[in-house]
Amino acid sequence: MKLRGVAIGAGYFSDFHFDAWQRMPGVEIIGLCDQYESKAKSKALQYGIPNYFTSIENMLEMDDIDFIDIITPPVTHYELVKKAADKGLAIICQKPIAPDANEAVEMVNYAKKLNVPLMIHENFRFQPWHREIKKLLDQNLIGELNKITHFCRMGDGWGDDAYLARQPYFQDYKRLLIYETGIHFIDTYRFLAGEFKDVFAKLRRLNPVIKGEDSGMMVFEMESGVWITCDFSRFNESNAENARYTFGEFTFEGSKGTIRLYPDGNITIQKLGAKETKHKYMHNQIGFAGDCVYATQKHFIDSLINKTPFETSGEDYLKSLSIQERIYAACSI
Repeated sequence: MKLRGVAIGAGYFSDFHFDAWQRMPGVEIIGLCDQYESKAKSKALQYGIPNYFTSIENMLEMDDIDFIDIITPPVTHYELVKKAADKGLAIICQKPIAPDANEAVEMVNYAKKLNVPLMIHENFRFQPWHREIKKLLDQNLIGELNKITHFCRMGDGWGDDAYLARQPYFQDYKRLLIYETGIHFIDTYRFLAGEFKDVFAKLRRLNPVIKGEDSGMMVFEMESGVWITCDFSRFNESNAENARYTFGEFTFEGSKGTIRLYPDGNITIQKLGAKETKHKYMHNQIGFAGDCVYATQKHFIDSLINKTPFETSGEDYLKSLSIQERIYAACSI
């Protein structure tokens, strides 16, 4: 028996969602909603979705819906989550989940009050290289982890037309770098190294046409004792063939050696006193960033079927959000 879902939002990133749902066994998307009828109709035809709507109320009147996928901008999420929760539907919702932390907490609490499953589409931790590196760290391959270094240049934020091709509303975000993308890294660091202890950060705006920050330097101390440094810019460019595949280079240093992640997805291991060697594992260019959208949504479905907790539940996301707020509290641009 298939789980039947509906989705709201037909913008740029929705293609990755619909492509993943289309390839996933045991799942059927039966309805799609967008405020623009032409976009809803076009996506429905493209992905073989039998019903399309411009009203979420009308869509939610369909019979036998199991879950909803929310793929709209953050300002819309709370009201959509409330409508879905009132219907008792399981929810997977894109991030950022709200315009501010207070609304995010209210949204998570609303779903919790109604005992509705809520998972945040926090997909970076599901990228195959991070899943593989987590296994290697858990196997104590490089001994006790002491430092993670992350260098990321996305290069999509320079010029007067920065972000306009994919997500034009980015230009108007008063918070951008951490709110939109850095939150992914915060969650991934938590997945790899545990909870945060101390935060130091400096943020700045390099492109004058936008309202938010687009460059930052951050240093974190984790409760485990691991130090993490993140040098991140959306303004300057990477020399990688695809800067949006791994979203940077990572180095993991431990008491017995080093693991490195390169922008092409290659992982290497260098034990102390030995040469660097390539580590074999599976990753590919399907979908977005190693097909992490598929992996994220598969986790959502598996958790619903098996009645197991989501890795990125609403409550868990609030832990990452608290670190985001600490970064912004320490900075001004």
